[in-house]
Amino acid sequence: MNVANDIFVISDLHIGDGGPRDNFGYKGSNRPGQLMAFLDYVQKESGELIVLGDLFDFWQANFSRVLTSDFTNRLIKKLGEMNVTYVIGNHDIDLVGFVDQKLLSPALFQSLSAPFSQEIGDKTFYFMHGHEVDPYNNDDVPGKGRLLTIFAGMAESFVGSPTMPDGRSVESVLEQAGEGALSRLKVWGRRLLAKLLMLFGSQTNDTSPAQNPERAAEMLLSYKAHKEQNGYHVLIVGHTHQPGRLDGWYFNTGSWATTDNNFARISPTGNVQIFDWNNGVPQRNVTVLSLPELPKEAKG
Repeated sequence: MNVANDIFVISDLHIGDGGPRDNFGYKGSNRPGQLMAFLDYVQKESGELIVLGDLFDFWQANFSRVLTSDFTNRLIKKLGEMNVTYVIGNHDIDLVGFVDQKLLSPALFQSLSAPFSQEIGDKTFYFMHGHEVDPYNNDDVPGKGRLLTIFAGMAESFVGSPTMPDGRSVESVLEQAGEGALSRLKVWGRRLLAKLLMLFGSQTNDTSPAQNPERAAEMLLSYKAHKEQNGYHVLIVGHTHQPGRLDGWYFNTGSWATTDNNFARISPTGNVQIFDWNNGVPQRNVTVLSLPELPKEAKG
């Protein structure tokens, strides 16, 4: 079924409880106000809204505290009024059992969704968060990705902020250490945590694509394989926190938990554009991504 209005897509807000693990709303962040202004903009444009996963961050904050904060209550009400489609991501995977169950009363949670396809213009679009094809993060029970993220949250609580004095994300520094950080933390403990944050800046193959640009690039190969296996034309995805496009088939909605606030806008004819939302003004994001070079043996 074709659509009549523009579709706006956001993902990866990672809304927490306002504490030091909350990259969205920590201490004076202006993102809550920016988000509400963006939602007003979508309504003014008569747009449909899709939240493509990781709206909340239940990996880093208490489930009930996240959902009962004043801001979250206002947001849940607003999104419910907008009849949003809410696709589950890996950081809000705790909600997956509620899809199609109608057990949670707010209207927002009546719209929980698994990945889905939709005809727009003359193309088939596929909407998913993106962790579904990421072996590091696709478990719906605590796996390697979630456990390391929890350790990163412990580091953020210890430092007292989501960021270090030099501006780097605490989570990115610690998660780049991969399983090595996990084993060393067990041995050395909290007393050496500050040193670990400085020492573990190297990237490993086990880090999250949101923290490791090389892993994010490798994810493009997984998304391309998923497209070829499932036969759709265009993929709209989040997860890697890297907004941009690739060859007219891949569009990433970026994040609202890093330096920019990104979104995708899809016209009824199937034209897709990526934007940054800056102080109430949408600005085109023309980032072009590229597939990583395959090893010679993989090229056949």
